[in-house]
Amino acid sequence: MTLPIWQAAILAVLGMAAGARQFQGWMYLFQLDEYLPSRLWPSARRRLAAIWRWQLAQLLVGLALAVLAAVVGQRLRPLPLLLAALLPLVFFRQFRARSHLTWTSRARRLAALAAVICVLALLAGFAGGPAGAALMGLFDLLVVLALSLAAVLFQPYERARRRRFMALAEARLATATPLVVGITGSYGKTTTKMFLAQLLERDGEPCFFTPESYNTTLGVCRAINEGFSAEHRVAVIEMGAYRPGEIAEICSFTHPRVGIVTAIGLMHLERFGSRERIAQAKAELLAALPEDGFAVMPSEIAEGDVLRRSLRARLVPVGLPGDRWWLEAERLSPEGTAFRLRGVQGEDAWFQVPFHGRHLLTDLLCALAVALELGRPLETLVGLAAQLRGAPHRLQVSHANGITIIDDAYNSNPTGAAEALRVLGALPGDRRVLVTPGFIELGPEQEQSMRELGRQAAAVCSHVILVGPRQSAAVAKGLAEAGFPAERVSVVPSLAGAQLLLPKVAGRGSVVLFENDLPDSYLELA
Repeated sequence: MTLPIWQAAILAVLGMAAGARQFQGWMYLFQLDEYLPSRLWPSARRRLAAIWRWQLAQLLVGLALAVLAAVVGQRLRPLPLLLAALLPLVFFRQFRARSHLTWTSRARRLAALAAVICVLALLAGFAGGPAGAALMGLFDLLVVLALSLAAVLFQPYERARRRRFMALAEARLATATPLVVGITGSYGKTTTKMFLAQLLERDGEPCFFTPESYNTTLGVCRAINEGFSAEHRVAVIEMGAYRPGEIAEICSFTHPRVGIVTAIGLMHLERFGSRERIAQAKAELLAALPEDGFAVMPSEIAEGDVLRRSLRARLVPVGLPGDRWWLEAERLSPEGTAFRLRGVQGEDAWFQVPFHGRHLLTDLLCALAVALELGRPLETLVGLAAQLRGAPHRLQVSHANGITIIDDAYNSNPTGAAEALRVLGALPGDRRVLVTPGFIELGPEQEQSMRELGRQAAAVCSHVILVGPRQSAAVAKGLAEAGFPAERVSVVPSLAGAQLLLPKVAGRGSVVLFENDLPDSYLELA
């Protein structure tokens, strides 16, 4: 039942060409998952579960063609195998993507090796005859397996490349020996970083900070190697933790003297397994601080004992009366928030800031504490705070066509969502509309957190638009448990669908909250 090798080679290349759209789609998801097989497979499970009927049909047709190839004569055998090679064209289902694959050098390397692995597997399958048809029935799984194997094979090279970039970043920082401030936390990192950079900026002394959400080892390396210069006297580095040891790795070449831990929450609980392990990962920043440095943390931070266990530097607690710094007398208005900053040594000042949300005030308090500890005058900070720009898509309030829009699309944690709902209820408006898909990566806390979001929304909203029927199902249960009328809940497959529906449920004088926006790997098919 074997085929001549030249026929098998033609069929293998033809099958790969027929599956080019699938291959590129999976490559895009792999890039979103930072080329980590451990993250690609859950993404694959979600996508394949969403299109399981098409996948099952493709497999059954592939198996039927394999049986046919086994029973027909040698001369007719290439025909069912040719049909099998074309199966990806017939059963392709569009990948939901709002962006596109960026063909970086790493993406090209991985794609090339994965494509070779796929072709070799198909070549071996078609050379054996029926096995090639069966493989084409499992083409998507073959691509996911090939991408995972390519990543594993490239690991030694990527580790060496990573060390090279880290050494370059360390050498670049050494040209100016700046004061390095590291910032980590389950949420609030980017906002705190942006606040602190603006508070520390001086005429003639620009402050370097990692852009956007560049908080992985390679992201930080790239930011430093491309953006840091000798004129920068302070470097504010955002540090994310996607695995144990990553923050320690970033600290190994940035050498922070000051650290901020903003919060310990449920985000990425699915990856770490427990809140304590999340805290241990964040505590790697505190462990890296020298004894003559200092760390700023809210006193009420979760897992505080775990964080303080590894701390050698001086601790600057914030948040509660009697701490080094705390806030009180918060006043919310459409223009922003006024509050009073108090210090344990008698410091006292009123601030007016152009944003809303208590969790953002906590981020600002951490940034103010660092700026004050570094000698910035309190009266100077009052003026700077009035002009602060927050991080994009994090509780940003704007107005369009008579509608107040609260953009909290980059917030994906229960604490921040509860605060966003509080702001939604506090701002003046005739109708209050929530648009949300809920949360992701909360592990065993996912269902309960989503239901609680629904219950909280029921107390504030006049209408709720849920994005993704499967993804948001637990939020719908929470709304129902709170007695929210079913006719005031709409479920749409995508954010685009929500935007089309909005004019029907929100008019002039309404307030609309966009709470969380999922990565493309979590989008549901229409």
